[in-house]
Amino acid sequence: MRRQKKEFTPKFVILLIVFLFIGGGFYTTSFFKKEVLNQQNEKLTTEINLLTPYLFEQNKLVIDEEKLDKSVPDSERLTVLDKHGAIQYDSTHGTLAKGTREKRPEIKEILEEGKSEGYAIRDSQTVGEKMIYVAKGIYQDGELVGILRLSEKYTGITSSLKQFQRSVFLILLVIAVIILSMYVYIWRQSQKPIQFILPILRQAIRNPEKKQIVVDAPSEWQELYQTVYELMDEASLLYYKQLQNEKKLSFLFENLDIGIFILDENLDLVLANQVTEQLFSKKKEKMNYKNWFNHQKMNQLIKEAVSQQTQVQRDIRITTPKNHDLNVVIRLLEADTTEYVGIIYDVTEMKQIEQVHEDFISNISHELKTPTTSIIGFAETLLAGAKDDPEASEQFLQIIETEGKRLLVLIQNIMTLLKTEKDIYLLDAVVSDPVTVISEELERYQFKIKEKQINVSFDSATHTSINLPGNAFQLIVKNLIENAVEYTREKDSIFIYLKEQDGELILTVEDTGIGISEVDQKRIFERFYRVSESRQRNTGGSGLGLSIVQHYTEILGGTVKLTSDVNEGTTVIVRVPLT
Repeated sequence: MRRQKKEFTPKFVILLIVFLFIGGGFYTTSFFKKEVLNQQNEKLTTEINLLTPYLFEQNKLVIDEEKLDKSVPDSERLTVLDKHGAIQYDSTHGTLAKGTREKRPEIKEILEEGKSEGYAIRDSQTVGEKMIYVAKGIYQDGELVGILRLSEKYTGITSSLKQFQRSVFLILLVIAVIILSMYVYIWRQSQKPIQFILPILRQAIRNPEKKQIVVDAPSEWQELYQTVYELMDEASLLYYKQLQNEKKLSFLFENLDIGIFILDENLDLVLANQVTEQLFSKKKEKMNYKNWFNHQKMNQLIKEAVSQQTQVQRDIRITTPKNHDLNVVIRLLEADTTEYVGIIYDVTEMKQIEQVHEDFISNISHELKTPTTSIIGFAETLLAGAKDDPEASEQFLQIIETEGKRLLVLIQNIMTLLKTEKDIYLLDAVVSDPVTVISEELERYQFKIKEKQINVSFDSATHTSINLPGNAFQLIVKNLIENAVEYTREKDSIFIYLKEQDGELILTVEDTGIGISEVDQKRIFERFYRVSESRQRNTGGSGLGLSIVQHYTEILGGTVKLTSDVNEGTTVIVRVPLT
């Protein structure tokens, strides 16, 4: 991480200059004091060096008080101490000038610290003045034999030097005050725009939707203020654009058909749209993904995306609150913070369509293969020599004819299902009487009805001629009657009702046949689907009848409802709007 460079602000520079001036004044005072002290110290040291020869004879310490008294000026005081710090002579000859002085600072420096010289400044109890003391050790053959201490009144700085010192200090102080005053003036002038603009900026932050107006701006700062206001106008415009974008994004987010959720860097769910909430039957709240989803495969998928830091995509299945097949994508969001976005595609319907498509292909292949195989098989038998047997030849040709018709019906039904709403409305609209259409279809199945001795009852409460596109209604009636006759047992009954109600034409076909189980009812409208046991292919049906009914009813804008119980019969109600 790069270190941030230190910036020297004007305030710091001004304060530094002021402190330098003040420090310079104190340094000047200290310099003068030290210089005077050094001069007085050197003077006393020189005098001690001159007195030292008078104290030794034949390398022994000899004290001649009379000679010493004459050698020491009245302004000075000489003290001779032995090597232990005991006073041997004092030029004042006072009563207090006795005993030892080993605790005095200048003496301790020699005795304890091993220095050759020592000095100190203090008030003398003997003389009653502030004195400067200079002590020097006397050595013979490298051994301390005594100490000479010379002192005099501490003169300090002379009056002229003190006056000069005061003058210098005062000048420096005045300069410092002037500099500070200039800084304060410049600082106040520089703060004027801030003091004027700051409240306006605060107001703009609190109420970004309100436009700020330039008022009472000083002329010298007018251009700056105007620029700030233009900047705030741009910020306000961006604010409104951001609000609009947020509304659009929120609308898209909540109205997408896909589920979206976002996990933060702590893997807590912070955002989830309505589709995600509905799929997992939970309300959005900040919670760890493991607890929120509570789904093993979903949690594994997220964990894998986090560990690999790459996009992960997989199909999962949830069973609560409903069965759903989901395709989930987890990817890392490239931003300043680490976040993960999840995209959920509900592919339940697609999976169902794929299954229906597979079933359709499988069933249609089988349905087409059965009559085709029969036709080819019997044709080959005839060609192999069976044609020479008139009885066998006639029987095989009848089978070929039956299978050919069955194949033709199957192809016609498939083509019927492939017709779209556009295909049907391209046909001319004809005026059809629903009663006539039903009666004609019942007439076509009279042979089968009489053969099974089925009792058919048709009751109509309408005689209105209705405009219907092409033969859509006829196909609905045909397949309902065909199914009812086909799966109604011998000597059972079929009831057909037709009426108008609330702007709808309602056709009800009810039989007392073998019925359909509750499980099979869920798939009965799928193409080629037939109940495995009771509705076998030996009935000759293709499994497309109810698919055709539903297909054409939806094209006409209507609905189909089927209710049935096993061995009790089936009821189909078709509602078609009259408009």
